[in-house]
Amino acid sequence: MNHVGKALMIGGLGIASLLNLSPSVAKTALPYPGTLPFAVSKYVKTDGRCAHLPKAPCTQITVAYPQFHPSSTPTSTAIDAINNHIQQLLLQKAANDRPPQDIESAMSQFIRDYHAAVKEFPRQGVWADEKQVEVKTNQPHLLSLQFSHYFYTGGAHPNSSRTYWNFNPKTGTLIQLSDVLVKGYAPKLNAIAEQHFRAVKALSPSTSLNKAGFWFENDKFQVNDNFLIAPEGLIFFFNTYEIGPYVVGPTEIKIPYTELEELIKDQTFLPTP
Repeated sequence: MNHVGKALMIGGLGIASLLNLSPSVAKTALPYPGTLPFAVSKYVKTDGRCAHLPKAPCTQITVAYPQFHPSSTPTSTAIDAINNHIQQLLLQKAANDRPPQDIESAMSQFIRDYHAAVKEFPRQGVWADEKQVEVKTNQPHLLSLQFSHYFYTGGAHPNSSRTYWNFNPKTGTLIQLSDVLVKGYAPKLNAIAEQHFRAVKALSPSTSLNKAGFWFENDKFQVNDNFLIAPEGLIFFFNTYEIGPYVVGPTEIKIPYTELEELIKDQTFLPTP
């Protein structure tokens, strides 16, 4: 029998409970008035044979994510939109087949896929799948989340990714760069971001990006849409394989708001220090 555990974390700061225990609901002080209350659910499912091999590596899938609850300001429609967005992306599959209907189904399918692989390839190593959605900023005008995914299902190496989502908590809609920056921001933003990118990668201003091993179209740097509206500035994250081969790895660049003053048209969505 597969082992399934669940933990719960309450509030903006969170209080964790142990797996397999019924969590108690406790009110937690939130850092800002109007902050969205939430509970973090964590589910763990392992290969049933692990119970007989407690010290051996084990195939396991873990999913942890926040579930937001209505407060006095945001409407239930906005909260539902945010929760649905989280659920849909957690259930999204790379394959073309129909995604599972819920988290439990997805976790069970992962274990079944592993068992099928072991039958076909008896020397198959253990698999791992870890999905976590974290609350990075929770303020009345900005809700920023980070989705981290680590997985290994055989092959030369594991893979991981990081995705950012920035929500307007009053409407439940995603905040785009065009909501924060002035019209026609792209050329100047890319120029500023490229300076940070080259600094992170230790590249001189004259070095060809593509000759250095990156995959930018026409050898021209540009930011992606995977960004976090953070207290210290805009953070852009390029996942492995996005702009270069596996050996290049992921890349994060941070641009302070002081460098973006001419581009910011609306500070409504910027975090409060």
